[in-house]
Amino acid sequence: MPRQPNERRRFGRLPVRMPVVLRGCDAAGREFFDRAEIVSIDERGARAQTRFQLQTGAEVTVELPAKDRPRRMRVVWSAEAASFYEGMVGLEFVDADDSWDLESLRLRWGIRNY
Repeated sequence: MPRQPNERRRFGRLPVRMPVVLRGCDAAGREFFDRAEIVSIDERGARAQTRFQLQTGAEVTVELPAKDRPRRMRVVWSAEAASFYEGMVGLEFVDADDSWDLESLRLRWGIRNY
């Protein structure tokens, strides 16, 4: 996905609505399990909506429905409480060689380029 010259992102995002299970430790250090939702993806990560406050740098496990294996991801951005984006987190794969199979996700979730 080509990026625009004035955009800071390394990869273009695809808007989605994919239910996921998110597991990890919240900003208070408590373990959590959340039926969250990924709202956009790119080749190296995702933006997700969660009900838990997560700290930048924290590692979480993301599980897509069906047969996909759990993915280890790191929180690279977390929206501030009471902000417009409250509950949103930016995630990137912990393993630099990991990525989404975008073509498979397009077919399974009806993802389109916008």
